[in-house]
Amino acid sequence: MVQEQDKEGTRSEDSRNELTPPEPAAGPATPEPAATPEPESPVGEPEPSGPETDAAAPAPEPEPPPPPPEEPELVRIVLHDIVRHIGIRARIEVERQPDDSYYANIKARHSNGLLIGHRGSTLRAIQYLVRLIVKQTYPDVPMVMVDVSGYRVRRENFLRKKATAVARIVMETGREMALDLLTEKEMETVQDELGSMPEVRVYALGTGTRRNVIIAPAG
Repeated sequence: MVQEQDKEGTRSEDSRNELTPPEPAAGPATPEPAATPEPESPVGEPEPSGPETDAAAPAPEPEPPPPPPEEPELVRIVLHDIVRHIGIRARIEVERQPDDSYYANIKARHSNGLLIGHRGSTLRAIQYLVRLIVKQTYPDVPMVMVDVSGYRVRRENFLRKKATAVARIVMETGREMALDLLTEKEMETVQDELGSMPEVRVYALGTGTRRNVIIAPAG
């Protein structure tokens, strides 16, 4: 009996096994697809944005330069800058003369000799520079006479008195006499002073900026 029961149990198990479908054999796992990396933007380059709607604003136009100062004021400014670069503090006065020239007077306290130089050489150099610089703005600028505390005025008065005294000696002795070495402008002063004395004549010897001026009998 026991054997029959065992056989029946075995048959029942076999029948269950036949009815139950076999589980599929475990195969290798299917790999998941790898994620595609997103492209990176280049370093230092901004990401593209939408189309620009506003045009770039135009650059502002440069302002026009200020107008130059008036001619006499420019003479004063240029002369003041030259004297300041020499290292002298002074006050500059510019006046228009009846012949349309400019008279620029430097008023310094303790540096007159330095500005005048030997027989006015420094003063003439300053005068030349002033007119040369002013002509760059005003090409038709008239003559500019630069003075230091009235030195040229005193010098002119001295030349007029000396020329008159020498001319009288020449008329008395009948012999020509020489004055100091004079510039062309100083010689014109002497000729202007002696213009009312027809008994004498004035001429110059030599070349250069300073010449030997002679007063001689007219005959």
